[in-house]
Amino acid sequence: MTVKVSVIIPVYNAGVYIERPINSILKQTMPQDELEVIFVDDGSTDDSAERLKEMADSAENFRVLSIPNSGWPGRPRNLGVANARGEYIQFLDQDDALGPKALQVMYDRARKNRSDIVVGKVKGNMRGPIRLFRESIESVGPELAELYETLTPHKMFRRQFLLDNDITFQEGRCRLEDQMFLAKAYPLAKNITVVGDVVCYDWSKRDDGSNNSKTRTEPGDYYPWLAKTAQIVKANTVPGPVRDAFLTRNYRVEVLRNTVTQGFLKGDPFAMGHYEAARKVAVEEYPDSVREGLPPLWRFRAELLEADRVEDLRKVALRYRDAIGEVEFSGPVRWRKGVLTAPFRARLRYQDGATVKVRKTGDGYGLDLAVVHGIDGGPEWSFKDIENRAVVDFQLRQRNKAQAWYPEIEHKVTVAADGTVEIEGTVRIDPDTAACGDRLPKGLYDVHVNIQLLGIERMARVEGGPASELLPCGGERSRRRNIQAAPYWTRDGRLALDIGGNMHKVPEKPEGPQATWRAIAKKVKRVIAS
Repeated sequence: MTVKVSVIIPVYNAGVYIERPINSILKQTMPQDELEVIFVDDGSTDDSAERLKEMADSAENFRVLSIPNSGWPGRPRNLGVANARGEYIQFLDQDDALGPKALQVMYDRARKNRSDIVVGKVKGNMRGPIRLFRESIESVGPELAELYETLTPHKMFRRQFLLDNDITFQEGRCRLEDQMFLAKAYPLAKNITVVGDVVCYDWSKRDDGSNNSKTRTEPGDYYPWLAKTAQIVKANTVPGPVRDAFLTRNYRVEVLRNTVTQGFLKGDPFAMGHYEAARKVAVEEYPDSVREGLPPLWRFRAELLEADRVEDLRKVALRYRDAIGEVEFSGPVRWRKGVLTAPFRARLRYQDGATVKVRKTGDGYGLDLAVVHGIDGGPEWSFKDIENRAVVDFQLRQRNKAQAWYPEIEHKVTVAADGTVEIEGTVRIDPDTAACGDRLPKGLYDVHVNIQLLGIERMARVEGGPASELLPCGGERSRRRNIQAAPYWTRDGRLALDIGGNMHKVPEKPEGPQATWRAIAKKVKRVIAS
């Protein structure tokens, strides 16, 4: 039978943690004879090679390749692609897992849409929800800016697309090998599919901490690779939205973050080394259109950065760093035809309680004097794009599931007479469709709210009522599934949602791998035999 998907797993001293990805592969709804798993042992010094050989002897679709230690996952992944037989490639790390429907769903949508890349919904304890997965997208081009929220390679790629375009990982010890890979793959892809309704990839932070670097990164070991990433993007794009989408994300995340760290604010020499190296990349590699596309406060900071105005950067960062977000219901919360409807207002406040404001200046706005006073040119600096990245996202995070769903929202930016900037809107939570068009699974959901205004991003709580008390709207059964849905306030006054009458303590999951390696090997034999 034709191999549909090749799963490639680089392995280095994986120990018992390799059981996690293997278990997830054995639970796939895609038949085992339609997929293959290629383990590439990168010169492990523990018993990983022996464990993998035992596993491969148990299953025809498991293969093991061994190489001398290369020091990084780039070469093992490249070797896996070169030896793969599948139509599509799925990269998986040795301590992560796939959702049970991942391979089948991603492959089916890839074939349906002739996709070069399929980006599957992720969950996990290593990072928060990703806004890209608010909905599923059958086919989109690389101009979609939210694609660049996820620059890890844990996606599904059409193998021939990788081969035809010579898309490979940087080999040897390096930084940002994932980003350099996607810096070529994303811009060259003609069709990209986003799976937002099915959890496909589960990141996990190991309890021994070994999937995190224990040594700090020297500037000289990091920023040359950031520069190379920008060069790869520019080599594979023309000036325009695709190029700017990738580079804008990296300017914001990889460059501007160096102007708000504690070390930078204190003038720590190591932090200043990072600042100088990041600034050099910004000046040399990022075109003006990238800075111009940033939201107002980020753009102002970028101008200060490129002018090397260190003290002014510190003043700006110190003045807004303790800002908090707040959301309040601005009208009655009620059920309307099976949908929980709540009008809201969202804003930002400084630590002293004052709201974040703007000043009207002709046909535009000026930044808040609380941020720019005493900074040369700051009070005169103006902008018009007040809605640039001004969004509110309500996130329904299911407890103990490490995943989030995004309900429907309508919103707009408003400026009060005193200059306070707010986002007003309505959130609608339909239990039958809130999970990307499907019904929310039974469980308890905490409602988190993310606010982005002017370039300041904060998580906020919904200001609410008495602890553990149902909202005035009570509960209602969903129209199609007869599932009880009840919003309520938690003990600390936060908004939560109970789907299916689950207001009880959820038992904690046991920590660490539970199955022994021998048990996993037996399970492989059992699954393959069936």
